[in-house]
Amino acid sequence: MPPRFFVAEIGFLATWWVGLIAGWFLARVALPAFPPVQARSHIFRRFATIVACAFVASLLGYGLGLLLGTNSDFSRWQGFASQRGIVDLRSFVRVAYIHNASYLGGLIGLIIALLHLRRSKGKASAIAPGPVGNTA
Repeated sequence: MPPRFFVAEIGFLATWWVGLIAGWFLARVALPAFPPVQARSHIFRRFATIVACAFVASLLGYGLGLLLGTNSDFSRWQGFASQRGIVDLRSFVRVAYIHNASYLGGLIGLIIALLHLRRSKGKASAIAPGPVGNTA
């Protein structure tokens, strides 16, 4: 298996559950508030928000990993790296920054998505017509 494909597979296996949990939270808010077709649309748009935040955060993590990778002392990582057979410690630390930043970005994205979804839910209920007929 080519190394990039292997890394992509590891990334997928390490993160699929994050999407499952985020989707569960989005569905818990959207499904009771909107008709099914609208709920699906809201969930997909908000999920795109989560993915975008995770991507931007991973780029920031990459930049931080590059910055710290060129000017840092990795002596505190040596024991961890030698136990696991890590050869290229600088690249490993860079990937660790990307990994952790993308999880943080996913969490921030989920919070933003839930806030947007709640706001959309509030707007939808304010627009929804009230009861028809004599209410007196």
